[in-house]
Amino acid sequence: MNVFGIMRLPDAFTLLNVIFGFCAILKTAQGTDQGSLQIAVIFIILALAADGLDGQLARRFGSSPLGANLDSLADLVSFGIAPAFMALHAFHFPTVAWMAGIFYVVCGTLRLARFNITSKNDQFFEGLPIPAAGIALSGSILLGRPTLSLLMMVLLALLMVSSISYVKVRDPKAIVMGGLVFLAACVLIWQQNDIVYAGILLIAVIVIYLMSPVVISRLQKGK
Repeated sequence: MNVFGIMRLPDAFTLLNVIFGFCAILKTAQGTDQGSLQIAVIFIILALAADGLDGQLARRFGSSPLGANLDSLADLVSFGIAPAFMALHAFHFPTVAWMAGIFYVVCGTLRLARFNITSKNDQFFEGLPIPAAGIALSGSILLGRPTLSLLMMVLLALLMVSSISYVKVRDPKAIVMGGLVFLAACVLIWQQNDIVYAGILLIAVIVIYLMSPVVISRLQKGK
């Protein structure tokens, strides 16, 4: 099978996703200075944009046989391995703290594997999507609080492998608003102004998304 021959346009953006994720790892490995970490977070946000675009294009033009599995592999790098490595590298955690990062990556891997083998639901995800977890963890790094990042790795890992239903965002207005928020965060990080605010902004978006199971539950009880 000629792998390049069966690729379609959405696959190019999926590969861009994994490229940005790998760039985040490389930038983090260059040093623990704040500038390197800030650029690494921007790469994670760019990976999220590529991930969103490949999904939109796949729904519009169709996906290749590689599509679903390629997407999961890219997400594992960009939103699983990269943010965990960034957090552990940024705060010089002792070796014992690696267990939190390992737990996060393992749960992210299980979350993606479960997604690949279960029947697809057009309205909900089972468990927190790994891109949301990766963005939240990246945002916590910008806040410069090691304990918070450590706790978030464990909490986000548990949410990823949970059976809680999270809504799939399909509303164009919501997608545009989310895109503008992430763009604003990138601008704040790039200008190196109000880095903490950028971190809060990223976490706030995910916290709002995390509240979706509560909203759904209340709506169902009201029927």
